[in-house]
Amino acid sequence: MDKQLNLDDIVLIGRTFDEYARMFALDDDLLVSKTILDVASGVSSFCAEANSRGLNVTATDKIYTLSPSQIEQKCKQDLAKVVDQLPNILDLYVWNYFKNVQSLKIHRERAYKTFIDDLKAYGAKRYIPTRYPETEFSDNRFSISLVSHLLFLYENHLDYYFHKMAILELARITSQEIRIFPVVNLKGEQSAFIKPIMQDKDLERFRIRLEKVDYEFLKNGNEMMVIRLID
Repeated sequence: MDKQLNLDDIVLIGRTFDEYARMFALDDDLLVSKTILDVASGVSSFCAEANSRGLNVTATDKIYTLSPSQIEQKCKQDLAKVVDQLPNILDLYVWNYFKNVQSLKIHRERAYKTFIDDLKAYGAKRYIPTRYPETEFSDNRFSISLVSHLLFLYENHLDYYFHKMAILELARITSQEIRIFPVVNLKGEQSAFIKPIMQDKDLERFRIRLEKVDYEFLKNGNEMMVIRLID
């Protein structure tokens, strides 16, 4: 069997504002005065940290139908599942941002605890239960949509139709740009869906490109897909 994280389902892993800034090449010019959608954001602290900085971020995920305590219990279990497997697959990862498995665990715990506190404080004002690829948002509701560790990474769990429908739905509710990170699967190989997405006739009205970013944890996972919706 090919070496990779052995996951039965999509896991709840929290990532921080700094990670998002690196993964998506974010800066003030891109974020300030924009409405930003965090897609399938799970227990990441990006929404909490961004709003504390005066930015306008809305987080969405199907798990937000659960209570904070239920979400916290699941993300603890998911983090333990990932951390337990990492010592056997260390060579699949680049240990620069995180020095070792323990530092990764501490970082992830800090992210999800920040998220849980913010969820308890703001609830549905910031965290909207959403089951992709469908949403209930109005057309052009957001300026920018960010998709972290969902599309492409889980190509064995989510088929091509899901990817395409999710992108089309995000294009409907987003006015400027969609950014997707990473573009590799759990083996660190470019997803088999990248070229079909870039060549799909239903998406040809958008400008789609791959762009290097200043973040790499999973080896080869240092590119994002940028889908430009306007000229």
